[in-house]
Amino acid sequence: MRVAACLVLTLACIFVGASAVVAKRAVPAAVAPVVHQRITYSAPRSQMGCIEAHQGRHLIYRRQIYVVKFDPNLERDVQDVFIKTLKLKDNALIVTNERGHQYRLDLKSLEVEVLTGSLVEQARKRREPIR
Repeated sequence: MRVAACLVLTLACIFVGASAVVAKRAVPAAVAPVVHQRITYSAPRSQMGCIEAHQGRHLIYRRQIYVVKFDPNLERDVQDVFIKTLKLKDNALIVTNERGHQYRLDLKSLEVEVLTGSLVEQARKRREPIR
């Protein structure tokens, strides 16, 4: 009887542990910074949808590109939408997020133009694969 109880407890721990691992998303990959006219543009993981501009160690500005509207009834980590790539094109920064949505940040005016997607990323009811 004691062996059976230990076996049941062990299996229960394995299944509960496995389901907890499935619910958590992986840490987003680091985004390669872009350098233009001695200014480094980066996407910090600590602030979703945001770009920072640095000259050396000095922060020049931080610009929000898009925001994520969270559904309080869903796990927050499965709703995260991080920046995936930064590319320089015609004095603008092209920002692509994990959903494939693209934004254009004019480096002179700091205006954000939506190329695909929306300025507000909505929560998704089901977990989507990260592109």
